[in-house]
Amino acid sequence: RDILLVVGNEIIEAPMAWRARFFEYRAYRPLIKEYFRNGAKWTTAPKPTMADELYDQDYPIRTVEDRHMLAAEGKFVTTEHEPCFDAADFIRAGRDLFVQRSQVTNY
Repeated sequence: RDILLVVGNEIIEAPMAWRARFFEYRAYRPLIKEYFRNGAKWTTAPKPTMADELYDQDYPIRTVEDRHMLAAEGKFVTTEHEPCFDAADFIRAGRDLFVQRSQVTNY
């Protein structure tokens, strides 16, 4: 749900924002390779370097309520240092894709 975005016959590997999840894509590689060998398109978004600049070092992570309040104001822990997104922040409606800004998806 978070790592792979499927659009038609294309599998898009998401550039996850959390350092703890950086290598998570590797568990899916055998499956992706199987689909690729059978004709699916395979796109891997550039992996972020996970540099400190990708994160707002002053972001107040105290409580879930604080994070929800800040998110409602459009403030998130990730910056625009480099592209990052989770596939779970996308939704398809017919032929259109919509994406939301979140703690793991930047503009």
